[in-house]
Amino acid sequence: MTEATKAETFDFPAVPDRADLTLTSLAEAKLPPELVLWAAIWSGLRESPGAIPTRSSVSMKALGSTARNIVIFEQMDTGDYKIRLAGTEVEAWMEHKLTGSDPLALVPPAQRKRVGAVYDNVLGKPCGFYIAEAIMLSRGKQAYVTALKLPLTNAEGKVTQFLTSYHFSEATFLDVPDHEAPAEHRKIDRIGFIDIGFGLPE
Repeated sequence: MTEATKAETFDFPAVPDRADLTLTSLAEAKLPPELVLWAAIWSGLRESPGAIPTRSSVSMKALGSTARNIVIFEQMDTGDYKIRLAGTEVEAWMEHKLTGSDPLALVPPAQRKRVGAVYDNVLGKPCGFYIAEAIMLSRGKQAYVTALKLPLTNAEGKVTQFLTSYHFSEATFLDVPDHEAPAEHRKIDRIGFIDIGFGLPE
């Protein structure tokens, strides 16, 4: 039985070594065009070199064609996150209403600590993050997903939000039992943090 069709929860047993990057070396991540565009938009919204864009600067006009592929996450408290905005294409692939939901509740309990640690690092360092992986979605639908996270500041200048741009492809439908969450991480191919001027997590 292949990894993709296992019924049990995949608790990240085979994560590849991190390939950490900088904004200038982002091409090495081999990201899809819309994620490269999001990185360029984010860089263009910086008020000065080394600054982090404000959430208020990220308008639908600024996002342009990437708007349908994005999700904005906000940290409410330590370990507590909420999805503030989700693009139409992301919700269509997920077959799940995302805006207003707890993103950690979307993954199986066994995976929440690892996922939450990524969120904490993106905001706490702050830094960017990218990943390319297979994810099991609703009703046996598996997709190949590439994602790029970059942080945002609130009106007080605190880094409390990050925007993730997604690219979904290679949808397949597998005859597997129902699983316990709308999004289950199955096989990670590439992963790493992105130094945006503040260093990298340990």
